[in-house]
Amino acid sequence: MTAVDTQKSQDEFVSLLASITTQLMSYIRILTFNNREDTEEVFQRTCLILWQKFDQYDQNGNFGGWACRMAYYEVLKHRDARRKIKLLSDSAIESLADAAMPIAEQWSHRRHALSDCIETLETNQAEIIKQRYFEGKKVKEIAQGHARSTHSIYRELSRVHGMLMRCVELRLQEGLS
Repeated sequence: MTAVDTQKSQDEFVSLLASITTQLMSYIRILTFNNREDTEEVFQRTCLILWQKFDQYDQNGNFGGWACRMAYYEVLKHRDARRKIKLLSDSAIESLADAAMPIAEQWSHRRHALSDCIETLETNQAEIIKQRYFEGKKVKEIAQGHARSTHSIYRELSRVHGMLMRCVELRLQEGLS
């Protein structure tokens, strides 16, 4: 393999991985029972395995499905290494993995729709959402920063939640038709 082929392969891998990262993280999160540390550890190992085995990936196949299958095996390895006592049998984990695929894909679509909908908000609404959910500020802090009452911030958040919920549902329906 030439340096140009290697670069092309790396670029293709990064592009494919970026397109399914949200889905893959959701899938792993379900299989690790929403344990953040386990999810991150399995995700990192899965990405490494995906790169190491990328030459075995069928270019005409479903990269997301292939990546999730690799993640499934990494979850099993992680579980065996971390726990002497298994909470679930291997067949139960496999059933959970099969059920997790469509859920992870659905959440990925919902997150993309939400991201698009947040971009349509007015500047002050987007700022309040950003401060509350991305920066983790308390409503009282947001109210002080905007020289408003906490009650008005709660009302604004409630209004924006409703707008975002309707927008996400509409975008998801448009995507199905």
